[in-house]
Amino acid sequence: MSSSLNITAYFDLIKNRYDYKNDLIIIAGPTCVGKSSLAIKLAKEIDGVLINADSVQVYKDLELLSARPTVEDMNQAPHLLYGYVNSHINYSVADWLQQLHKVLKKIEKIKKIAILVGGSGLYLNAAINGLAPIPTLSEENKNKSLLLLKKNGINNFKEINFNIDPEFVAKNQDKQRLLRLYAVFLQTKKNITYWHKKPREGAVNKNIYSFLVNLERKLIYKRCDLRFDNMLEKGAINEVKKLHVNNIDRSLPIAKSLGVRWLLSYLDNKITFEEAVKLSKRDTRRYVKRQITWLSHNFIPYKYINMK
Repeated sequence: MSSSLNITAYFDLIKNRYDYKNDLIIIAGPTCVGKSSLAIKLAKEIDGVLINADSVQVYKDLELLSARPTVEDMNQAPHLLYGYVNSHINYSVADWLQQLHKVLKKIEKIKKIAILVGGSGLYLNAAINGLAPIPTLSEENKNKSLLLLKKNGINNFKEINFNIDPEFVAKNQDKQRLLRLYAVFLQTKKNITYWHKKPREGAVNKNIYSFLVNLERKLIYKRCDLRFDNMLEKGAINEVKKLHVNNIDRSLPIAKSLGVRWLLSYLDNKITFEEAVKLSKRDTRRYVKRQITWLSHNFIPYKYINMK
């Protein structure tokens, strides 16, 4: 199906069919397939508001490296939850889900159509299915968890967490997840696995029209490589330099996002610029592969859109 066709031919939705109070459109797909441009066309057709469902596009400091919609894009249709989080904040999917519910209420009040756009599996899954009902963690317990890690080192900290929740640690050994595990235990006296087995909460209570946008994988890889080169030409390295100058905590999500991780290593003089570019492109291809796998197993589309 060619993207040059009238957008209503893709979505089979018209204004007088769509209930802004009870319905939500989701446009999902791997990075670099053209989700945003497609969503803008749809928003203009049906008087919609775009809502970000990308975990990196939430950050203020990564306009280029996150491929955030441009000012020109945002002038074509309203965009919400883009570029509103400071880089030093350990922003979570629970934080985003809370904001999502707030903006959905605002969109209802102005009688427009909500269109959720993105490829972050955690965000999409949270919107559709909700999250485990883990209580909000206090800063005190988050800090206690971090202090324990610094005092004991990652290996001992991992062992401490394994004794608390062997099932979770066997599958999750990322430092950020271990920190959360311990903070949850401090806060609730229960491990994360206990909470994950509880019924989920916070799912969007609307009829969901899910559209999966895709493209032949080799073409996605080629687009990603070209886009990264274009980001660098436009000055994306300066975004990372700001993070580097401010001594960004490398355990934060923004420091581990695509492109940022290896460009920080380059600025640390640990690798060459050419190596940073090569590794960033490699990681992007791996991310695309994970996105496609997650979407094929977890995302049930109302309609499939094959871009050309």
